[in-house]
Amino acid sequence: MKKLVVVAVFACCLFSKSTQAQQGKIDPTFNTYDNGLIGDGFDNTVRAIALQADGNLIVGGDFLNFNGGSFPYLQRINPDGEIDTGFNLNGNFNNKVYAIAIQPNGKIIVGGSFTAFSGNSVNRLVRLNQDGSLDAAFSTASGLNNIVYDIDLYPDGSAIVVGSFTKFGDSTASRIAKILPDGTLDASFSTGVGANSLIEKVIIQPDGKIILAGTFTKFNNQNKNSMVRLNQDGSIDDGFNIGDGFDNKVTAFDLQTDGKIVVVGTFLHYNGVAVNRMVRLLPDGMIDSGFQSGSGFGDDTLYTVKIDDNGNIMVGGAFTGSYKGIAVNRLVFLNPDGTLKSDFDIGAGPASSSVLTLAKSADDFWFVGGSFSAFEGQNQGRLAKIDSGGVLDVGFLTPGVGFDNSVLKILPLENEECMVFGSFSKFNNHPSSRIARLLEDGSSDSNFNVGNSGANNTIRNAVQQKDGKIIIAGNFTTYNGNLCSRLARILPNGDFDATFDTGTAANSIVYALAIQPDQKIIVAGNFTKFNNQTVGRIVRLMPDGSTDTSFNTGLGADAIIDVIAIQQDGKILAGGRFSTFNGVLSPHIVRLNADGTIDTDFAVGAGFDKNVYAIAFQSDDKIIVGGSFLTYKGVLQKRITRLLPNGNLDLSFESGSGFSKGDVRAILIQPNDRILVGGTFSGTFNGVQSFRILRTLSTGARDTAFESYLNSTLFAMTLTTNQKLLIGGNFNSVSGSAKHRIARLYLCTDGTTWSHNSWSRGFPSAGKELYFEDDYASLTTTNACSCAIDSGKIVTLLADNSLSLTYNYTGAGTLVLENSASLYQSDNDITNTGMVHLKRITPPIRRLDYTYWSSPVHDFKLGDVSPETLPDKLLSFSGKWIYEDKESSMKNAIGYAIRGPQSYSTTEAQTYTAVFKGVPNNGTINGETVSEGKKYLVGNPYPSAIDADVFLQKNAFLGGTIKFWTHNTGIAPNGKFYVYSSDDYAAYNALGGIKAQSGGEIPNGKVVSGQSFLVTAMANGTVFFDNSMRIAAADQNNQFFKTSKPNKATSEKRRIWLNLDSNKGAFKQILLGYASDASNGYDGKYDEPSANTNAFVDFYSINEGKNFVIQARGLPFETSDVIPLGYQTSVEENFTITLDQKDAFFEKKSVYLQDKKLNVICNLKEKPYTFVSQKGIFNDRFVLRFAEKTLAINTFEKTKNTLIIYQSQKEIIVESFDFNIQKILVYDGLGRLIFEQQTNQNKVVVSNLKPRNQVLIFKIKKEGGKIQTQKIVF
Repeated sequence: MKKLVVVAVFACCLFSKSTQAQQGKIDPTFNTYDNGLIGDGFDNTVRAIALQADGNLIVGGDFLNFNGGSFPYLQRINPDGEIDTGFNLNGNFNNKVYAIAIQPNGKIIVGGSFTAFSGNSVNRLVRLNQDGSLDAAFSTASGLNNIVYDIDLYPDGSAIVVGSFTKFGDSTASRIAKILPDGTLDASFSTGVGANSLIEKVIIQPDGKIILAGTFTKFNNQNKNSMVRLNQDGSIDDGFNIGDGFDNKVTAFDLQTDGKIVVVGTFLHYNGVAVNRMVRLLPDGMIDSGFQSGSGFGDDTLYTVKIDDNGNIMVGGAFTGSYKGIAVNRLVFLNPDGTLKSDFDIGAGPASSSVLTLAKSADDFWFVGGSFSAFEGQNQGRLAKIDSGGVLDVGFLTPGVGFDNSVLKILPLENEECMVFGSFSKFNNHPSSRIARLLEDGSSDSNFNVGNSGANNTIRNAVQQKDGKIIIAGNFTTYNGNLCSRLARILPNGDFDATFDTGTAANSIVYALAIQPDQKIIVAGNFTKFNNQTVGRIVRLMPDGSTDTSFNTGLGADAIIDVIAIQQDGKILAGGRFSTFNGVLSPHIVRLNADGTIDTDFAVGAGFDKNVYAIAFQSDDKIIVGGSFLTYKGVLQKRITRLLPNGNLDLSFESGSGFSKGDVRAILIQPNDRILVGGTFSGTFNGVQSFRILRTLSTGARDTAFESYLNSTLFAMTLTTNQKLLIGGNFNSVSGSAKHRIARLYLCTDGTTWSHNSWSRGFPSAGKELYFEDDYASLTTTNACSCAIDSGKIVTLLADNSLSLTYNYTGAGTLVLENSASLYQSDNDITNTGMVHLKRITPPIRRLDYTYWSSPVHDFKLGDVSPETLPDKLLSFSGKWIYEDKESSMKNAIGYAIRGPQSYSTTEAQTYTAVFKGVPNNGTINGETVSEGKKYLVGNPYPSAIDADVFLQKNAFLGGTIKFWTHNTGIAPNGKFYVYSSDDYAAYNALGGIKAQSGGEIPNGKVVSGQSFLVTAMANGTVFFDNSMRIAAADQNNQFFKTSKPNKATSEKRRIWLNLDSNKGAFKQILLGYASDASNGYDGKYDEPSANTNAFVDFYSINEGKNFVIQARGLPFETSDVIPLGYQTSVEENFTITLDQKDAFFEKKSVYLQDKKLNVICNLKEKPYTFVSQKGIFNDRFVLRFAEKTLAINTFEKTKNTLIIYQSQKEIIVESFDFNIQKILVYDGLGRLIFEQQTNQNKVVVSNLKPRNQVLIFKIKKEGGKIQTQKIVF
């Protein structure tokens, strides 16, 4: 009892200190491919469905995409909802499809508002071959002059088309036309002046007569309100008498086999009789009084109706309200007499959107199309498949993301990976037959079970042995082609383990598995034979797969065993659908001794009234049981309860009224004894709505700190080793976010308190809530769920370490972040309340140096950054420098330039420590609203580093480069002011970074806490920050201005850094590289123009007349590429161009600098290039090139390929070293010949071309007629 009291007291402490952050949120970093932007069917309205003889569906409508792929207006899908890859339209429609009809020969006639298909004029009517190609024999180029709304066919392939058109080619066709099989108009079909308004629907009766409906009031000048029947020749059939007809439009109708007609629309009366939107007519047009539609539909339009072979009637539309006084929602199924079918239940159905079209398959499924994006809570883009009872087929229209069918079991692996099992056959649209291994990020492990077929049927359960091997069970009979009747063992790489020999194994489905500490395996399910021996649905196996004959259960269970759980003492609990075990009454639960006999000390009495599906143990050995039951031992316990270790009901369990409907299918106990529950339930738990997942406190009361909901069943749960929750099932939406059948959730699973120099429940770790009741002087890198510090207590996070929290930081104490320490949080919705003291140490500065700062805490006074700085030396920058009041609060995400303390020397530099005190910023932060063309000083608003690449991606209106002030050059008096002799900005963009001075550091894309930087607005916008930009790593926040020394070059990038420096200290660096999404023109993401802020020297590449310090070029890389380089100098001295760094891509490639003035080429990979320069601007002297072969000339090099082309001033020199040039042809980038010259010399000067910074192509004709081609930029 003392143990129980201690646990209870600790639990109370946890609850009283528990954070208010909402747990159960989806982890967006897991399987980011399943991000809601792709998949989930059609992206706009489905208006037409036609079923082919093979069951495939032709679908048309307003959509442009299907499952993320571009398929404008028409697509063919398989009965399971996947794209039919054999249907190749080889082009697109240019507008909507309204009607589809399939001819007896399988060809497809399509009508709509389109005028072209695959570039061919088809004018609203076209016929396709069975493979989707255009049938050129069906010619409708002259076509119809307005929309085709419906089509019906004669057996000979002729078609009646109706719509809003008035002409077919030059012939009058007033909203109806008969089209012959070749696509021409049947002139013998005469309707006179036809309809005076829209015809929306046509059906040809078996006798060839034609029924039309729509909004028309006259047909061939006769009053025909919304409906008429024609003879085969187009004349009105007077035998069909509608009298006054309908008082509003008819949208649809269908024929019964007896000739009766069910009509729907917006009408309220027919021939003066109130019918409210639906009526059944006799073949002569009279009302069928035997149709019991009563008062009809209460409101809104009925758009479609379809009658099945049994005379049952499916009706869809926009209606809600009621039908005959009974609430309905957009889809109803009626008996042949018009009464509602009582066994038809679609739940939420299409929610608030319309049903517009229906089709029925030969296997009694209904396809429902319309404008809805969800059906019964499932993401079901505009098309759903239901059975005759209204049950949604959740496997239909698989979106190609996540798993395509149910996940039934998840096993966590030590490296944050997981094994997933179920009835699926694909993951993220790749084959994955009932088994998959996912990496930590939720992507598929391509090294698992490579080239193998997996299981041939469902895997329902799995357990992992100590050696890493996994035993799988279910309904499969082969695995990777190996016979294994419903049970197998696989190796860690997915291969079949033939050493696990179970003989013929189970003769029916295996549902449950459990491993004992001695590695023996309990196997249970619905089988009655195992390895040809009669058993009672449960056996125990030895680790090698052989049957353990010492385990004797007698007759065993009389029905399915769904779940097995092994207690700490080795006793075995079994739950399921059985009533007796070994002939003893054991309603749905039994406990066995280690030898298989019934444990009579576990008194179940009358047991459960219905099935048990889940069993789990709390730390005090109490038993949590879930299922479909409503009572235990006659006491009301709806679907969840807790039993004492002796089998008695635990009356202290606070589940209240339990679950109102559905089943509990999964239970998971957290380390802190809170209970995660999942299943099919969708009603209430103890009076509060709960949708398929919830968490209770250890007491059974609902845990309000956890909130999540699913739109379909949860079958499996497990905790990863870093204490995140993996869930699997049939759902495709988690709390409104798309996740298909597997997801990972954030939550806290335990807690530990620092008090009296010890931790109450072990050291901090992932998933734990941290509570500090005493000071803690040396916290190192820690991952935790949340953190709270008691009043007056101080916790110090050491330099270069990080505290990463899933949720919030609270308490009245203080968290001290030493220099470069980080507080990292991933959840944007968290609000912190705890205080931090964040220290930030600058590089050495002098009194007159300015440092660019940004506050990582809320409401920090500007003057407190550097209290000794003069009050007029605090500035912000928004296109111009603005003096700021030292008493004002620093604004989030705004940068400030603050001069050094007044007590600092003007000549000797020293470091400065700023301490930011306040509540740390977190989540989405909007900074300054910027105007196009202006520069702004913005800052990292967080107490952790941010990733500059992500920042730039999410602020696309900013120029692609950010700049950091380094204040490294000396300052000198200039009149009454002190100025820097050279501006010192290091720069970074998506290509990489450049340093500001020799020996400096190249920005690597990490902006540390407290740092601000310059950006340029390319368009109007508001600077935006969120936690996706933040960096958790402990070593990424450790230097001001940048985080670390230059990264080692990586093989994925293709970059070189060039330095220009003088023997007197002038310096400039440029970065050149190649990127997959760059072009050879200007790219704001990659290219940074030179600002020419250096007082002594400027160095740049040249492109399109502009100078760049960072320039990217497009891939693929070609060795023939040349890059013009330029420089400007205000001093006369010796300069050196050096290859500073290169990525691995250039390890085996040459990098040459061509000096066109001196006609030399230097291999920069072997030596720097030194030259003497006068003052001035020199844009035509140097070219960077990548020729592979060179010829040494003195200390420099010329190309060994015997031909060079280079620029000198405004002339181009073409020089050959071993042949005379016969002819020169020069083309521009568009392929136009712009220069031609005959010659017979080895050196030619081209002097009459105007420099345009463009690529020129030289074709040089040699002696003997051979032609050599080279490109230059001129």
